[in-house]
Amino acid sequence: MNDVLSQAEIDKLLRELTMGEANEEDEEEKSTVKGYDFKTANRFTKDQIRAINLVFKNFGHLLSNYLMGTLRATCDAEVISIEEISFNEFNNSVPSPVIIAIVNTSPFDGAIILEMSKEISYSIITRVLGGTKEVYSEGRQFTEIELAIMERVLWQILKIMDESWSKMMDACSSLDKLETSMQFAQIVDMNEPVLMVTLNITIGNESGIIGFCLPHQVLEPFTKKLNTKMIFSRGNSNKILSNPNQMINSIIRTDITVSSEFNPTLATVNDILDLSVGDVIQLQHRVDEPVIVKYQNIPRFRAAIGKYKSNIALKITDVIKGEEDNE
Repeated sequence: MNDVLSQAEIDKLLRELTMGEANEEDEEEKSTVKGYDFKTANRFTKDQIRAINLVFKNFGHLLSNYLMGTLRATCDAEVISIEEISFNEFNNSVPSPVIIAIVNTSPFDGAIILEMSKEISYSIITRVLGGTKEVYSEGRQFTEIELAIMERVLWQILKIMDESWSKMMDACSSLDKLETSMQFAQIVDMNEPVLMVTLNITIGNESGIIGFCLPHQVLEPFTKKLNTKMIFSRGNSNKILSNPNQMINSIIRTDITVSSEFNPTLATVNDILDLSVGDVIQLQHRVDEPVIVKYQNIPRFRAAIGKYKSNIALKITDVIKGEEDNE
């Protein structure tokens, strides 16, 4: 950075202060003009960054719920930073080894990168395999079995990411490939601006980083949708445009379980053990007594037993009224 003094400038300033030669003019900046590099011009607006921040805050909430249910441990996911950098800066900041997922998300035109630090990756792997203690991971490379486990976990994380985008657009993500080094994960030109979203993940007493690299050229066709107004208006429009008739038709076509039962009959364990082929069990249910018809285990009708063509059948004779019917 241009605002940072070099060691030589610091030594010179200290000598001048000691000798009393420093003056106010030397302390003031000689020039207020700063150089501007048009190659690194900001491509994402503040409103777009705020919208993406809301998306990934929702993602963090859903992810923490998923990890708690899967790992049986207290989990927390929090967005800690969103910044625009070049892909080259992102590439140089990623350590090795690390879990790198190349993700294709429809309708985005191109791939994005999901980066998961080795600390959080080994924590997930250990707990999936039944362990609870932190694994010493310094200098270790991921094995094929560990990568297979992480691939399964990442598929579930991608479903969560799609759900977090749902308030803005319909997204469908798929895992293209899994790498452990950025050497094989270049998805755009090195000078291409990207949005780096970083989340801090805490699992029990362990913490790590999950990062998303969103290239500008991938999001550019959808910049009009990347705003906070679109998020809230989409949520309201879904309620307004819902079709009541379609909901009723869906409910009508829903399958439910219908059953009928005789009165229960008591028998001792000895009676059950003495049963053999050809024995007759006497039920505590008279022939002329109606049976109870239930749907979803809720008694709703009384019916008489009969026969229709070659099948045993029931004829509804009465309706059993519940508390909701009396109201």
